[in-house]
Amino acid sequence: MIQISKTIKQERLSRGMTQEALAEYLNTTKTTISKWENATLYPDITMLPKLARVFNISVDDLLNYSITMTDEEIKKVSISLSKMINRTSYEEYISTVRDYYISHCNEFKFLNSLLGILTNNILYCEHETQVKETTKLAHEIIKMTEDNSESIYLKRHAQGYQTLMYMFEGDYSSVINNTPDFDLKIGENATLTLAYLQKGNISKAKNVIQTDMYQSLMIYMHDFALMLTYDLYSVPIESLESKLHHVNKAFNVDYLYPHLSINCYYQFALYYAKKSDNKAIEFLEKYCQCFEYLVTNFVYQKDEFFDAIEEWLDTLPLGERLPANYENTLDTIYSRVLEKEHFIALDDFDSIKNNLLRIYNKKDES
Repeated sequence: MIQISKTIKQERLSRGMTQEALAEYLNTTKTTISKWENATLYPDITMLPKLARVFNISVDDLLNYSITMTDEEIKKVSISLSKMINRTSYEEYISTVRDYYISHCNEFKFLNSLLGILTNNILYCEHETQVKETTKLAHEIIKMTEDNSESIYLKRHAQGYQTLMYMFEGDYSSVINNTPDFDLKIGENATLTLAYLQKGNISKAKNVIQTDMYQSLMIYMHDFALMLTYDLYSVPIESLESKLHHVNKAFNVDYLYPHLSINCYYQFALYYAKKSDNKAIEFLEKYCQCFEYLVTNFVYQKDEFFDAIEEWLDTLPLGERLPANYENTLDTIYSRVLEKEHFIALDDFDSIKNNLLRIYNKKDES
């Protein structure tokens, strides 16, 4: 009967009822409702038919509530919401996300996907009020997850999204206070891989170790681009070029993570635009190659080395699709080069411009 506390809260929130309103319907007190929902008190058996009647469900449903959304349904809703931002107003989009939250407030895997959607689309807020509305909703979802989910992993993910929300709010002190400067890496995935090997499960061992390497390499590329963008390096730029070249040669990162490599090549091209037209054009050509990869396949890419990450991709809210807005991402990549004065003055920039236009027009075919 322990599930009844979750059922009462789920059904009440899905109908937009306050605890006071439900208490009035049942001729009891708000304190009693609160205790029911916190599982510190259970409804008397005579109250069950009344609760079922208020919620228009059976007593069996009241006593046996369970999560109903499948992984496929979560993925379908997540993709729909991620595309919605281009088709309607931000107000309608955020209202729809809130409705999903209220109607599925105890389905924590789904709530985690909603946090991902909010994080990915917050950049499309048109003014500060929308940013505040978005972060407020995100914090509500995070608190719901932290207070009620039994999964330490979902709680950890929610805390990660909370850090991102602090960034969007400009609350840098909270980011610093809630995030360790140096987190101890204890090799959990390597340990899990060894455990699977001991059990003779080679397939799971491959999946775990490849996924860990894939994500670690992706984070490395993100950090490398960040280092370039904000001059957080203390070696010559040529040394950084060499490092990226060899990482790319070893792991084909331009193909695997074109959305990250492209930022590196943009920064290299910016640097050389003031020093060498030929070098700047060389990096803009690499930029164009990454752009073409993205336009053609806006997904997490796999290759012959990373051939066992499907199980991980299936756990993602959007599946293999990249967690970003397709149209807006391509528009930004296309325009930021064409509008940069440093590039326009380069010799042979017309070839870059024509190539970008050719690639950009391919998005209508993809």
